[in-house]
Amino acid sequence: MADKPLPKALVFDLDGCCWDPEMYQLWGGGAPFKENKDGTLSDKKGTKVHLLGDVKNILHELKTDPKWAGSIVAVASTCDEPRWAKECIRNFSVGDGLKMFDVFQEDCTEIYKANGKDTHMREIAKKSGIDLTDMIFFDNQTNNTSCVAGMKGPTVVYTPEGVTRALFEEGISKFPAPGQVIGPQSRW
Repeated sequence: MADKPLPKALVFDLDGCCWDPEMYQLWGGGAPFKENKDGTLSDKKGTKVHLLGDVKNILHELKTDPKWAGSIVAVASTCDEPRWAKECIRNFSVGDGLKMFDVFQEDCTEIYKANGKDTHMREIAKKSGIDLTDMIFFDNQTNNTSCVAGMKGPTVVYTPEGVTRALFEEGISKFPAPGQVIGPQSRW
């Protein structure tokens, strides 16, 4: 199995996939965010934002494990508050002095409204030069997983409770799987 291909791009949604609550749920609060000793962030009203699943350890691994040296980590988000999301990326620690910002490839951090995440994925492919079939995409919303699976390129992992170690490993073990949605059965 040593020669099983790894994705060249690992693409993550943010709200509800990497962290909770979603940025729109912070309206009335929001930036600036401060880092807490427990690894969470607090917005200006004191509402805590926390990483979901095993996001912290997975992102740390993607940055530090030599097996991922040939891969990039990207973002595909339709977050309602892109500026707040970017601040959270700069502030969330993933261990050993690394922040999320250190893990995500800055020019492939796509955070904006779009009719579907296929727009984000094509932009990441264009900017990185990585073919869609060499990408894996993690998202907690079935409309996004269906849209990206419909591209028949990226491997798609449905993460309704955030990116857990089990779902991450399942996605990597089944890669490449273009047009399929890996993970629990969705309600759709």
